[in-house]
Amino acid sequence: MDQIFTNLTWENHSGKVGDNDGPAYVVYSNKGYYKASEAVAVGGIEQNLVRRSDGKTVNAYLFLGIDVYDGATGEWRNCADAGLAFRGADCGFHAFVNRFMVEDCEKSWWESQEELDRTHDFEIVLDTSEKANWLKLTIIDITAGNKTVDSKSFPMKGTLPDGSNTAYYQDYAIDFPDDVCDDKREHDFRDWDHVMAYNENENLYLKNIRISEATLYGPSGSRPWTEECTEERFLWPDRTRKINYVCTTVYNVQKDRELIIELDMNR
Repeated sequence: MDQIFTNLTWENHSGKVGDNDGPAYVVYSNKGYYKASEAVAVGGIEQNLVRRSDGKTVNAYLFLGIDVYDGATGEWRNCADAGLAFRGADCGFHAFVNRFMVEDCEKSWWESQEELDRTHDFEIVLDTSEKANWLKLTIIDITAGNKTVDSKSFPMKGTLPDGSNTAYYQDYAIDFPDDVCDDKREHDFRDWDHVMAYNENENLYLKNIRISEATLYGPSGSRPWTEECTEERFLWPDRTRKINYVCTTVYNVQKDRELIIELDMNR
């Protein structure tokens, strides 16, 4: 394996906030792409998202995302997360999209009613090339012969179909609902060091997350999502936090195109 990162060795340096709820890993591409895809070996993932002490649940997400920038100023304008989610007490597994900026009449969060087979492997495709201000998520079941099993399009403010003002990201994370941040609310629920400590040794984990065939698409065609395409990486927590055990491990097998991620909140 090429590189190994953990939260005890990695330090975040960029201005990007990343996914800083539970343990997570994010890879950001450079600008100039209008589509991204990746294969996720869901069938091999080991997971438990139910707290041992009280039965409360956390959520887990495996997704692609898009950052939208102002074409004139280069300033960040909008973003969306789109991919696969393990959600709720029954640990339902389905597609989701979460957009940052929407019209007043729209909901930012969408969750599919199509339950997916968690023993299968899937391809996630996120595409903004169809037309301006538009986004499409497609979920393909690799195990079922590359069958499209879910697809949804949404308005997406600011995107251009040529990808000139957009960048993509990969994100793999465990997230904490408010009710597992602190049962007594003795601490600010955004005190993430405390939230992490509150949830450690509760048998929460998402392991053997295997990502392959990560690909970016732009005006010159498709290309493997390799290190040359990457602007930044973000690992949470990093070594500057108070967490003193390994809870986030990344095996960067092929420099952002192929990854193995382990999220484990047990000492």
